[in-house]
Amino acid sequence: MAGWSLDLNQWVDKEKQNILDVRRSFAFALFAKILYRTPVDSGRARQNWIVTLNGGSLAYNPNAAKGGMVFADGRKMIYNAKGDDTIIIQNNAPYIGKLEYGGYGPNSPSGKTVNGFSKQAPHGMVGVTMLEAGATMTEAIAEVGK
Repeated sequence: MAGWSLDLNQWVDKEKQNILDVRRSFAFALFAKILYRTPVDSGRARQNWIVTLNGGSLAYNPNAAKGGMVFADGRKMIYNAKGDDTIIIQNNAPYIGKLEYGGYGPNSPSGKTVNGFSKQAPHGMVGVTMLEAGATMTEAIAEVGK
């Protein structure tokens, strides 16, 4: 009788690793898109994106500026995620809501807004990234499957 041998435990372990790799790839792609869509003036908004695992943070650095380590720090945290860790991408800059949803008033910085929205990100950063989440997930699955 012909047959084949399958170590079920080995197969399950490989699939668990693939799922974790897809989660990490997906989270990092979302993080990178949000980061690069964030308008830059002083750099504080972009440099205050943080990634945490299993719980949020109230951290905000008003002195953050262009050239920080936000990209590398976020990537490191995402790739440190294990199993069922919840990966949280957040920003506590006091004006991040206005960058995402608009609402700048008539006294906003001249030339930087139109109708209450940032010229650099008139549709926000997170919402537009999440509209692409399905395609981003498909890309993450394909990347891990290589």
